[in-house]
Amino acid sequence: MALYARLDRSAVESLARRFGIGDVTTFSVMDGGQENSNYCIETSSGRYVLTLWDQKSLKHATNLATLLLYLTDRGIRTSRVVVPPKKPIVVLHDEKPVMLKRFIDGEITADLTEKLLVQLGEEMARLHEIPAPSYVPQSFPYGRSHFLEVTNSNLGHAYIDWLSEKNGYLEKRIPEHLPMALIHGDVFFDNVIVKCDQLMAIIDFEEACHYYRSFDLGMAIVGACRDRIGISFEKAEWFIRGYQQETTLPLIERETLKTFAVYAAVATSFWRFRQYHLLRPEPRFFDHHVEMQTIADTISDYPDSRFTELFAETTTVATNGENT
Repeated sequence: MALYARLDRSAVESLARRFGIGDVTTFSVMDGGQENSNYCIETSSGRYVLTLWDQKSLKHATNLATLLLYLTDRGIRTSRVVVPPKKPIVVLHDEKPVMLKRFIDGEITADLTEKLLVQLGEEMARLHEIPAPSYVPQSFPYGRSHFLEVTNSNLGHAYIDWLSEKNGYLEKRIPEHLPMALIHGDVFFDNVIVKCDQLMAIIDFEEACHYYRSFDLGMAIVGACRDRIGISFEKAEWFIRGYQQETTLPLIERETLKTFAVYAAVATSFWRFRQYHLLRPEPRFFDHHVEMQTIADTISDYPDSRFTELFAETTTVATNGENT
């Protein structure tokens, strides 16, 4: 649980007044968040989530809030930002940005059902069809362009050689001129809120950017379609089925899905290693990257056909189309 800045009742009530949400009845600390502190607030007008950003600038927090409003206006099921009566949409408390969102009633589960995976695929396809606004990054925040931060470091760690090897693997397998789109970038199961077999929202768009949409699919397969030994191809098939019900991927993207699943696992392992070995050294998390390192190696060993076969059923009805 992240709780970098602690708010007392007086501070919470003051912020509630600034957002115009009525009198505070109760508030409590929420789990989750790597670089922020979250509070659940109940007032006379409803339940809300207040986020205080400990590591994000006002500009970045404002861009995120603006993006969430943009997505909500276009029908994407995500966090609904509360705009204060007097703008700006993000306020400052002790020089730290604060955002308020409506509470989403639901739960998080690591075992998404077939129905939920189909809905997740559909929602991500709809996201990818929305034009990327100019203020989102044009590269993934912990993608290959950042790997040098670890490989060029002075750490004498075996992970560095592994990361260099995997980066070479990716460089050889990622073709040029792949389609890009507005992507979430971190669709793990714990960023999906569900209720009674219904997808309620995809949350935490902090890594959103204009990047390869195949990367987004690979990340979702790594983050939401795993089993105890690797990828659950049964889960992945339901996810891809939902995606293909909204849009059909061209052949070049279908053929690179395995590569981007590897990429997603490598990037996530890189983030964890960099975070806990370089940026904020934390001995108890020194091995936190190993899980994703193992997943990346496991996926690399799968035949490419295991991933292209995910599209077999969903593309048969379009065999005469230009994208097949």
